[in-house]
Amino acid sequence: MSSLFLHTPEIKKAPSKDSCRFRALAVFAALGLGFTVISLRLVHIQLFEHEKYLSMATTVHTLRKILPAKRGQILDCKNVPLAQSFLTYRVRLDGMNVQEPPLTIKELEQILGMEKDALLRNFRRMDRAYLLAKGIQEEKMQRLEEFEREKLKEWKKKKLPAQRFLTFEEEYSRIYPCGREAAQLIGYLDENGKGASGIEKALNSFLEGTPGERWIEKDVFGKEIAAYRGLEVKPVDGLNISLTLDSIIQHIVEEGIDRIEKEFSPNGIVAVVMNPKTGEILAMAQRPSFDPNKRQNWNMISLKNKSLTDPVEPGSIFKIVTLSAVLEEKLFSLDESYINCENGAFFYGGKILHDSHPYGILSVREIVMKSSNIGFAKMGLELGENRLYRYARAFGFGEQTGMLPGQGESAGILHPPRLWSKLSITRIPIGQEIAVTPIQMVRAMAAIANHGYLVKPLIVKEIRDHQGKIVQSFSPHILRRVISEKTAKLVTSALVSVVSPKGTGAKAAVLGFTVAGKTGTAQKAIHGNYIKGKYISSFIGFLPADDPEFVLMIMVDEPHGSQYYAASVAAPAFSSIATDIAQALNLTPQCVPAQAVRIEKDKE
Repeated sequence: MSSLFLHTPEIKKAPSKDSCRFRALAVFAALGLGFTVISLRLVHIQLFEHEKYLSMATTVHTLRKILPAKRGQILDCKNVPLAQSFLTYRVRLDGMNVQEPPLTIKELEQILGMEKDALLRNFRRMDRAYLLAKGIQEEKMQRLEEFEREKLKEWKKKKLPAQRFLTFEEEYSRIYPCGREAAQLIGYLDENGKGASGIEKALNSFLEGTPGERWIEKDVFGKEIAAYRGLEVKPVDGLNISLTLDSIIQHIVEEGIDRIEKEFSPNGIVAVVMNPKTGEILAMAQRPSFDPNKRQNWNMISLKNKSLTDPVEPGSIFKIVTLSAVLEEKLFSLDESYINCENGAFFYGGKILHDSHPYGILSVREIVMKSSNIGFAKMGLELGENRLYRYARAFGFGEQTGMLPGQGESAGILHPPRLWSKLSITRIPIGQEIAVTPIQMVRAMAAIANHGYLVKPLIVKEIRDHQGKIVQSFSPHILRRVISEKTAKLVTSALVSVVSPKGTGAKAAVLGFTVAGKTGTAQKAIHGNYIKGKYISSFIGFLPADDPEFVLMIMVDEPHGSQYYAASVAAPAFSSIATDIAQALNLTPQCVPAQAVRIEKDKE
């Protein structure tokens, strides 16, 4: 029985030599494979990923600092600055190095002109690069540097850690010396310093320049070790843009539309001055406007350039196209053709067309002088849809002028004849059922002043580098001839009659000069319906009539008060502004007083 409880110990066999050898080989093989994989990986890194890991290592110890480029200037035709940049600084605070925070922060608030405790409320000891202020000028920057030096001395005397706690970063701030003058044309920058509108946007690639860079070594606290400063690439400043704009004429126009605004309190005003021979824009202004220096006061509705973006029904100022067409086609003669104006009421296409006064039989010249809607409607009927449309297109309506890219310029509205109603042929000749931008209208009038040649509006004159060398220049560009020189002279003669004592534009006369022009009082259409009491009052003209130096258009949107006709609103404003422009251009007076000059029909 006792044998049943006896335990026989298990006898372990000693491993054989072959087994030990196998295990050793397996270990060596595993180690060899591991070393091989690691070696291959190291070779791969060295040969194929060297730059990647070098960059990662470099980033830990170095910092790439952007050196801002100075943005180019925008200048007028006489090199008067309209937009320029100057060196300023961003100031940052290292919270870890600030001793006695309540006292130090309070003193910083006083230097920076901040509200009491405004900085102290946001102070964080662990924030090592808190943005104190930007746009700081040299004088204040020096004051901050002096404050820092005094603080460091004071802390050393108190046996407190004394390390620099302010850092200064160079940047450029943009200023606009003329404020709101030509603001929509010049434009402004966005929060990132890129052009957001106007010249600033259209020519941003020329203006912005190329930033430089500096690589610096950092210590364990992220501070620069100046002795180990690395590669530095200097920034390339932007190019300067010279415009055709004349700041003197621009100021004259700005003051002129201020007077209109004060007297009539309109919803808006647009004024444009162009040299008809070259297409150069001498001035472009509008109300409401904005000051690009005061971003906090901006009203978004005033930012866009309405001379390019907002088409409106032009009303009677469009009659210059109808007149040009019928004279070019020899359908009528200024002084030998007569039209029955139906005593002020003409029934056609199921509607009655009215004149502002009941006229009977008038010559074409008298129709222009009195701005008879009925007379021009009948001229349109004689001209026909296709020819009227062709001349409107030839004068540049229905297409963008291309004056300044990227501004949302409108092509206006000019439907092809297949979309016209029966009534259209009597309405388009008087400036209804069509929408045009102010710049389109100015260009069309310039074609008449320029002996029948249509020119492209020109605003950029030259692009120069910072040494004054011309990089690119822009020349006047004639697009096409729209009417003959003879027709242009006849149309000019008729438009001179408009500014005669018996014409609707009598108050647009300029003492000493013969003015050619046209009034327009367009009733505003909203959702397809003309609204009583809402008008756009316009006058467009040029002088001297026989050798024009400038075209001026004034468009007043909804003048308030008892007067809304162009004869009483826009025409007097034209006279005042044009008088000052003529003086600014040193034009020699030719006649006293201004009067109509009749051009006799050439003998065939």
